[in-house]
Amino acid sequence: CAAGAWLALPGQAAQHVPAHKVAAIDTNGAGDTHVGAFIAGLAAGHTAVDACRIANIAAALSITKSGPATAPRLTEVLPLFEVLHRTAPSTDLAPHSEREI
Repeated sequence: CAAGAWLALPGQAAQHVPAHKVAAIDTNGAGDTHVGAFIAGLAAGHTAVDACRIANIAAALSITKSGPATAPRLTEVLPLFEVLHRTAPSTDLAPHSEREI
């Protein structure tokens, strides 16, 4: 979704994880990309917040290309994640809401 994602964890208030602004070409498959990247982030040991951030980046990159098979490779996603989010604590989501990729 263009507004980002909501993350609900047990015993915590839901958190908004903002999307990244990109020039959308084709949104087909963005949700599938998001879910897959989120699960991959969790499986790799990232926190749920960071996995959601990784998923948001992957989904944003996926809509910058035409066609349904546009999920980005991990080598495209992780460098952007490091630049955009590693300078802030995992719970500090607001400063990243206006960042473009």
